Amino acid sequence: MTKRYLIFQPETDEIDLERIDRFQKRIASRKASICPQRAVIYTKSFQQTEGEPYIVRKAKAFAATLAQMDIYAEQDSLIFGNQASKSFAAPVFPEYSIDWIIDELDGTHGSTAFEQRRGDVFACSQETKDALRSIAPYWHAKTHEDEVKRNLTDEIRLASQQGVLHLGGISMSGDGHIVIDHEYVLARGLEERIEDTRKKLDDPALGPQQAAYYQSVLLSLQAVLDFCSRYARLYDQLAQEEPDPKRKAEYRRMAHIASVMLRRKAQSFHEAVQSVYMLHVLQMIESNGHSFCYGRFDQYIEPYYEKDRLEHGLSQEKALEILVHFFLMNSTCNKVRPYGHTKFSQGYPLYSNLVVGGLKPDGTDGTNDLSYLCIEAMNLCAMAEPNFSMRVSEKTPEKLLEASTRLIATGCGMPSLFNDRTAVQGLVDLGIPEEDALDYCPIGCVETGVPGKYGHRATGMTYVNWGKVIEIVCWHGRDPETNIQLVSLKETYETYEDVWDAWKTALKYYSDLAVQCDAICDTSLAVYDADPLASCLIKGSMEAGKTLKEGGCLYDVISQSNIGPSVVGNSLMSIKKLIYEEKKITWEQLLDAMKENWETPEAKKIRKMILKVPKFGNDSDEVDQIVKEVFDSYLDLLPHYETLRKSKGPKVSCYTMSTSNITSYVPNGFDVGATPDGRYAGTPLNEGCSPTQGTDVNGPTAVINSVAKLPNEKVAAGQLLNMRFDPEALSGEDNLRRFMSFLKTSRKKGIYHNQFNVISQQTLLDAKAHPAEHQDLIVRVAGYCAQFVSLMPEAQDAIIARTQNRF
Repeated sequence: MTKRYLIFQPETDEIDLERIDRFQKRIASRKASICPQRAVIYTKSFQQTEGEPYIVRKAKAFAATLAQMDIYAEQDSLIFGNQASKSFAAPVFPEYSIDWIIDELDGTHGSTAFEQRRGDVFACSQETKDALRSIAPYWHAKTHEDEVKRNLTDEIRLASQQGVLHLGGISMSGDGHIVIDHEYVLARGLEERIEDTRKKLDDPALGPQQAAYYQSVLLSLQAVLDFCSRYARLYDQLAQEEPDPKRKAEYRRMAHIASVMLRRKAQSFHEAVQSVYMLHVLQMIESNGHSFCYGRFDQYIEPYYEKDRLEHGLSQEKALEILVHFFLMNSTCNKVRPYGHTKFSQGYPLYSNLVVGGLKPDGTDGTNDLSYLCIEAMNLCAMAEPNFSMRVSEKTPEKLLEASTRLIATGCGMPSLFNDRTAVQGLVDLGIPEEDALDYCPIGCVETGVPGKYGHRATGMTYVNWGKVIEIVCWHGRDPETNIQLVSLKETYETYEDVWDAWKTALKYYSDLAVQCDAICDTSLAVYDADPLASCLIKGSMEAGKTLKEGGCLYDVISQSNIGPSVVGNSLMSIKKLIYEEKKITWEQLLDAMKENWETPEAKKIRKMILKVPKFGNDSDEVDQIVKEVFDSYLDLLPHYETLRKSKGPKVSCYTMSTSNITSYVPNGFDVGATPDGRYAGTPLNEGCSPTQGTDVNGPTAVINSVAKLPNEKVAAGQLLNMRFDPEALSGEDNLRRFMSFLKTSRKKGIYHNQFNVISQQTLLDAKAHPAEHQDLIVRVAGYCAQFVSLMPEAQDAIIARTQNRF
């Protein structure tokens, strides 16, 4: 049965819902695999370019890949562009890392084979294994990961062994986390940029580094246009062979678009959407970062939609069909991560954020027809990509808020909602002009930045496990699991103030280490993640002759991922209340109970007392204030940290804070023993700024009242709040209106971001027990969505454990 419209009322039959349904079902049941083509082509190219500047070598390998990789037409689709040799296959990027890939082919050296994973499984044929093994020796000791490992200090390694620091993607893959200047490309085309680059190369004053940059830009841009021409030839051939008149006409249209796209100004809505998708795919061939995002899609596509409507009679039905196909095509792309890192980002996520709504740079509301069509497209698509978001302000039309509420009520987990007032203030406080701050967009999960002007990695640098830090504080600087001690703390905590001082000392020590780790990874990424295509489409790069990692952007704002602030605050509250104020237990009793993981009779008695202590998320001022102070203790450190690009070009270059931590709250919990908030050893920490799972018991309004007390506007790289509602709470018009009122209250209280799962407990439990029957179940995991059945059991359990809210 085809899916029903959410808000759209068709007037013609131009949209083929049966085809969309067929397309969507095929995408939902797709299987992930490994594609070796890029790796083989890059290896051959690198072997031929020894001695040349690294950025030029990357550009030549990129060009060779676009010329030689397989291309194909996705069945049923009106949009084209493939990242790998088949749908949902993940290309391999050997210049970033190779050893783990070879190990995971068959599960050697203690690893888990791609096909034996418990989550994010990848098929890997023998032919693929042979191809990857054949190129591996060339890359030995030559990768980004190798360079990072050569420079890590002993302290960083020991902190990683403790489980406090996790290097994640920045130590073995590319950066991503950018939004290119889509508006410029659509309005001007790449031929103009090619001409600009040639003029730059004619400048006799160019230094060798700048010359290499412009040469690589020229190589990359020309390769892109040649790649599009390949699709023109493919679709010409398909049109000749297609017997069905309707599909033949579509192939001819697609062939024409491929022959002209990205060269000059886009001439139609279809061409504009196709161009944006192709640029997305190209960035994911150039680099294996993630969070290559679409930015304010409804704002920069709207002129092409209106022009096509006026001049060529484009119907809303046809526009919607193109949008749905575009949305679905995002789920044909993929990325493979090491299994160890996959635990931190489960569900094959790409974090390709696309946002609608919100204020324009002049302060007026930007809602337009495409804002509504994108909501309907997400309803019909019902997949995890793109990561669909909506900006809200006091000027957001009631009709748009209602449309988003109806989409949330379907249970697809989207859109996530961003508060313009809070997000804009955070960026302005960093020194970003208000006009640019008003044009912000999400970049990945919940991190925010200015499209076309931000550099890489608004968040997601080194992960810092705050749950582990508070555990180490409890044990006076020693990790009880590894017995490693790196920070010296008092042997006895006479007062709560002593405990708080120990927290600040430990936090500063490990945050300082994390910044050192960031610098090591960034230094290597400046070489190995040189990305001339993506860089040249960000303002500041072409003018300076620098990649983004070298300082070629206007705003260079980065942040780490800090995991577990609610666990820390709740733990401190328990310590303060039970040890120092009420004197019901001693430190020795608490530590003994934690060591026993709350399982002995005495430990259970103590845990019972702890569970009665107020917890964050229930509108209790005392514990909420402690959690705020935990945030402030980190924010106070940030002015002392600098990025490597400080004073090298960007107008703003600084650290800020983010609580965007994807699914890392689950595996980070694996490394943390029992904590003073009553949490069991090895269980998840809290997610983002959300309450710890199951501890918010006073309803959804109490949750946002607690979160509203945090310094949300200072968490300028994204503050993640995840909530779960019983489907009954949003069923019927009265409940929908009640939920809309809740959203308005959240905005008024300054909640930075909010996202929702609206799925029943029974559905989640049944999906875990019978995954084959729930392939289409999409859930909010963290700042992104994923197919529930693709997650590891621990991540599934963490979602099930979230409080199911009702009004």
